Amino acid sequence: MRVISRRSGDDVQVFDEALEPLRIFPLPPDVWSWSVSSARDSLVYATDDAVVRIDPAGRERWRFELGPRGEYAGSFLVDAVFSADDALVWVYAPQAEADRGEQDEWIVLDAATGAPRRRFPLDSAGHGGGQHPFRDGRMLLDVGEGQDGTRVYLAAPDGEPLDLGWADRVPIGVAPDESQIMTVEYEQGDVAFHDFPSGVVRFRLGPEAFGYSAVEFAGGYLDAETAIVVVSDGESWRHFRVGTGTGEILGDLGIVTMEPDDLEPLGDGTYVITDTDGTLRRM
Repeated sequence: MRVISRRSGDDVQVFDEALEPLRIFPLPPDVWSWSVSSARDSLVYATDDAVVRIDPAGRERWRFELGPRGEYAGSFLVDAVFSADDALVWVYAPQAEADRGEQDEWIVLDAATGAPRRRFPLDSAGHGGGQHPFRDGRMLLDVGEGQDGTRVYLAAPDGEPLDLGWADRVPIGVAPDESQIMTVEYEQGDVAFHDFPSGVVRFRLGPEAFGYSAVEFAGGYLDAETAIVVVSDGESWRHFRVGTGTGEILGDLGIVTMEPDDLEPLGDGTYVITDTDGTLRRM
């Protein structure tokens, strides 16, 4: 079961499968990247210059320093994510944008101690990144390079990062059986479904197929056979179900959300949205 968590003020709320509040982790101000362990008993967060693991009381278990930002550092976001088995913490560090070096780094930390296991230099200069853990220990990373597009990498803890060559794709989700990846074109011109690990495109759909002008960076796998694709026209957005094997558009999901990305598919046929009063609903 995927961990369900939401930011609420300066806290991160963690829920059980029935969306009952399980615990609250306090966060420092201006932290936008965090990951809750699958056991739901620990959280890591990233600041501009460090990655920190805390317990539910907010007590620091360890801190990994990334180094001070340079004098001419730009806008950037560090990302930290637990591996699927909670044994490691993977960190995307946009070192070039932070003026800490000429290359970005992908760092693998021991989740128990914060000690570095591996440090991979990346040939990217990103503003931020997003990570997707796989059950076998591998991690997928997409790096946003602003007007220069994206870079997408795949790595195992004991291997070297593989650049998947998706300079114009943003990964949105991984199928529950990990046999497929859903991506959206960087200019929002289409959604594509790739066989994994080959990366071969099974099919693409442009926004016009749904009667809209853009595909949003949102949605994901509802279950192994169905994905949710979010499309918009600049003023409104809708969520459509798509068959992951054929590309058949199965119809509008028929819901209204607060934002285009305020829908989290859980991979078991259900999804979570935020109600108008701020509470979560699982549907």
